Amino acid sequence: MVAEAPDRRSGGRLAGAAAVALLLAGLALLLEPEGRRGAAAVLLAAGLAAGVVAAARLPLPPRRRTAMERLNDAAFLVVLGAVALLAVRLARPWTAALPGLLGGVLIGRALRPQPLPPGPEPGADPPA
Repeated sequence: MVAEAPDRRSGGRLAGAAAVALLLAGLALLLEPEGRRGAAAVLLAAGLAAGVVAAARLPLPPRRRTAMERLNDAAFLVVLGAVALLAVRLARPWTAALPGLLGGVLIGRALRPQPLPPGPEPGADPPA
C-alpha cells in the first residue's frame, strides 16, 4: 500500500490552462490582419466558451493518468496548438475560433475534479 499526498495542484492546473489559452488567443489575434481582429476576437471568445462547455460534458476518466501519459498529453497539446495557429493563418475567417476552442477545452478539463485514486476492494480485509 502506498501513501499519497493530497493533490493541491488544482489551482495551478487552472492557472496553467488559462495561461496557455491566453497565449493561443493572443497569438491568433496577432496573426490576424488589423482589420479582422475584432471579428477574430469575437470568434475566439465563442470558441473559448464552446470549449469550456464541451470539456465539462466529457466523462471523467476512470483512473489517474501516469506521468508519461500526462507528458504525452502535453506534447499533443503543443502539436494541436501549432495546427490551430497554422489553420488561423491559412484558412480564414472562421478558423479564428479554433485556438479559442482548444483553450476552452483546456480550461474546462482543468475545472473538472480529478478521479479518485484506486482504493481497497469492497469487502477486502484492511492491511495489518
